Amino acid sequence: MGSRWTRNTGTMIDALHRQLSRAAITTQGDECALNHIDLGDGPPLLLIHGGHGGWYHWMKNIEALAAHSRVIAPDLPGFGASTAPKSGFTLHLAASELFALLDRLGIDTVDVAAFSFGACIAAQMAVRFPHRVRSLAVVNPAGMGPVSARLSDTQNEAARVAKAHGLEQGVRISLEEIMLCDSRLVTEDLCRLTADHVRATRVQTRPIARTHPTRALLDSVRAPMWLALGSQDPHQRHELDLRARYVESISAGNTSSMCHAAHWLQFEAAPWFNDNLANFIDRVRGTPRPPRSIDTGFQT
Repeated sequence: MGSRWTRNTGTMIDALHRQLSRAAITTQGDECALNHIDLGDGPPLLLIHGGHGGWYHWMKNIEALAAHSRVIAPDLPGFGASTAPKSGFTLHLAASELFALLDRLGIDTVDVAAFSFGACIAAQMAVRFPHRVRSLAVVNPAGMGPVSARLSDTQNEAARVAKAHGLEQGVRISLEEIMLCDSRLVTEDLCRLTADHVRATRVQTRPIARTHPTRALLDSVRAPMWLALGSQDPHQRHELDLRARYVESISAGNTSSMCHAAHWLQFEAAPWFNDNLANFIDRVRGTPRPPRSIDTGFQT
C-alpha cells in the first residue's frame, strides 16, 4: 500500500509539472530572459520561488490560486529556464527584472507571495516601489537571522553525500531533513525534478541570505504582511515565536500563521496554504471570503 501510494504521488507530481510547463513562456528583458507562467484572471499575484528553485516551487499552488487571481510565477534570473543576468545577480537586479516583467505584462500593482530566498527579493521590491506592492506574504523566509546548528550540519551532510554519491542522493537528504517532514512525499520524481533545478541554478544564494537582508528590509515594508511558518522547518523553528512577533510588530495589520510542515510549506500543506493566502489577499483587496476549516497536518 505504501509503495503504491508513493509511486502514484510521484507520477502525479511529474504529470503536474509537465502540464504547467506547457503553459510557461519566455520574455526578453534588458538583463535576461525570464521564463514564467501566467495563468488566471483577476488582480495579479506574483509568486517568487526560493533558492535552487524555479516556479516549480509553487506547482501545487498555481492552479488553485489562479481561480481568483492572475498568477505570475517566474524563474528568477539565473534560475531554472531563465537566463543569467548579464551584469551578475544582486537582490536589486532581481527586483528590477521582476518589475520589468510586470511592465511587459501590463501590470502595475501586484500582490506578492515569496518563499525562502524569494522573500529577500520580495522585501526589496516592497521597499523600493511601495506603491506597486499591495500586499506581501512571506513563506518560511530566508535572511531573517542566524541559522541553527542543526540546519548547517544537515546542509553540509547533503553536500557531502551529493559529492560522494551523486546529486540526487544529496537532494534526497535535503528534501527529507529540511524541505519536507512527510517522507512519503519524497519520491524519485521529486528528487529528480529538484536535482535538475539545482543543476540549473547559477546563483549562490546562501552567502546573500546569511547577511540577513530580509529582516533589515522588512522594517521598512508598509504593505500588509502575512508570515507563514512551518513548525518543523529547521530554518525557523529555533525562533518561531520571535519571528512571528517581529513581523506582527512592524505594523498592526500584519499577521502570522503556523502549520505542521517543514520548509517547503506551500507544497507539503498546499490546501492549507492556498486557502490562507487567498483569504489574506482577499482581505487586503477588500473582498473577504468566509473562513474554511483546513487540516493543518500533512497534505498530499
